[in-house]
Amino acid sequence: MINIRGGRGRGYIRNVRGVSPAVSAVILTAAIVVLVLVAMSFATTFLEARISESEFASVRQFMQTAAVQVDDVAWTPWRTQTFRHSCKYGRMIFISDALNYTIYYKNASGEYHISELSGILAYEMPISKYNMYDGYFDLVYPTSDSLVFKGATAPVARVFAIEKLSTGNYVRLVLNPCVRVVEANVSGEKQYKVYLPILYKAEPKGNNPTVTFTSTQLSSLVIPNVTEIRIVVTSLIYDADFFVESPASVDKITDEVIDVDDGSTLILYIGEVRVSIGVHP
Repeated sequence: MINIRGGRGRGYIRNVRGVSPAVSAVILTAAIVVLVLVAMSFATTFLEARISESEFASVRQFMQTAAVQVDDVAWTPWRTQTFRHSCKYGRMIFISDALNYTIYYKNASGEYHISELSGILAYEMPISKYNMYDGYFDLVYPTSDSLVFKGATAPVARVFAIEKLSTGNYVRLVLNPCVRVVEANVSGEKQYKVYLPILYKAEPKGNNPTVTFTSTQLSSLVIPNVTEIRIVVTSLIYDADFFVESPASVDKITDEVIDVDDGSTLILYIGEVRVSIGVHP
């Protein structure tokens, strides 16, 4: 019951009961629960972001190691190497027939060419888990924007990171073969040795987070009296700027002429490497 009495400048209210202590406790508890849920959601999102970032960095290192190992495997038939990687948020895939490598050469008889198709190894993570920005491109190994390298210790595989929304909602790490050219002088004769590893897919054999390289065949071709060597690499799946920042054309990644002395010998080595994903190490 409420009694109200008042006059000029006076008044009082009696018998007004305060909010129940039980109701206060419920309100306070509900507020704490909401704060805890918000904090947990933030913590979970933050933790997932750090885990995905760590996984991408780990696979980045993995792909660089794998690129170096291609050189060890490709030139020794039936040599095998298996590598383990992280795969909580991303996945490792192999894309067959992604690149076309064509080696042109001239001699006294005319101009000829040899073409080989190769796949690429790619790790892709949804941008909902980790992302940089659309158009992101980073050379991981080596840091030269080319697919043709010169010298006895030049790489025969390269790795780059890319995020290009026109090719899917992923940030990717890609490993693709490249060409090594070695100039040598043997008994007064100029030789140009060209090394090209070709990657092709093996049937999946499990769900283990591994990639296995196996050298299955090494071919060589000797061509005397060469006057010109030209190397062209063409993309068969995406535009050329998916693979390099400065492509030769829309679909042509590299178009490079190797200066050679007239009458030189071209020795072409092609190593076939089978790529297996998921094999138990």
